[in-house]
Amino acid sequence: MDATKDNNTVRLISLDFDGTILVYDDPAGVFHPEVIQTLNGLEARGIRWCANSGRDMKDQLGVLERSRARGLTYLPDALICSESLVFIREGDAYVPLEPWNAKAHDDLRNCHARVQEKLDDKLEHIQKTYQPISTMIGDLFTAFFVHDRDAQPLRLFRDLEIYLAGLEGVFLTRNGGWVAVMHEALGKGHALKAYARHIGLPSDHILAVGDQYNDLPMLILDVARHVGCPGDAIPEVRQAVRKAGGVIGDYPGPLGTIQVIKTVLDR
Repeated sequence: MDATKDNNTVRLISLDFDGTILVYDDPAGVFHPEVIQTLNGLEARGIRWCANSGRDMKDQLGVLERSRARGLTYLPDALICSESLVFIREGDAYVPLEPWNAKAHDDLRNCHARVQEKLDDKLEHIQKTYQPISTMIGDLFTAFFVHDRDAQPLRLFRDLEIYLAGLEGVFLTRNGGWVAVMHEALGKGHALKAYARHIGLPSDHILAVGDQYNDLPMLILDVARHVGCPGDAIPEVRQAVRKAGGVIGDYPGPLGTIQVIKTVLDR
């Protein structure tokens, strides 16, 4: 066997949900039928997969349940939730990865207390200017969901960059209409690395696929040696994938993701 080829064999696939593998004939989202078929086929090849989404655990479990009703049999080995927390599968249940999750909670509480203090006198302006569909202010999150039109998410992102300038230990992320603040030690990339360390898997054996700005932290060689995106990924993601020598699908959404997976596994 070619040792170099073996050293680069994909043994774990990290998948974003929205825009990457979901369809919405069920409004809450469910895996595309061909995604289900592709994931089920990974089991016989001994390839794990994990969810890596900004959705929280309850939301991800709902997606999995709806997808199981449509034929999904091979469950993710882990759920990376809210771009921060890692839950490992034990049977049909998912348990917290510790001490990672406890530390993540502490970091988030500290981060968002400082962020919200900094934004306190700016919130009224944000509400009047952007009229968010949803504003999430809590111990573990600071996020805004605005209409994805007229470059509103990007404009809010730029405003928050100015408002939070000089505040150490934070970074901004966005996904569609969502604009959120994150602790710099968290995000999809750091969480994926924590899970990979837990199972003793180096980045050479990981494929990560995403389509939005918040996927960028896992689409780098330090996290995943193999990266890809569907054809309709945002320009920043396509650029990152191209820079990493990854695969950009010819098709949008789930079909592009399936193409990426098949292309990389067939190498």
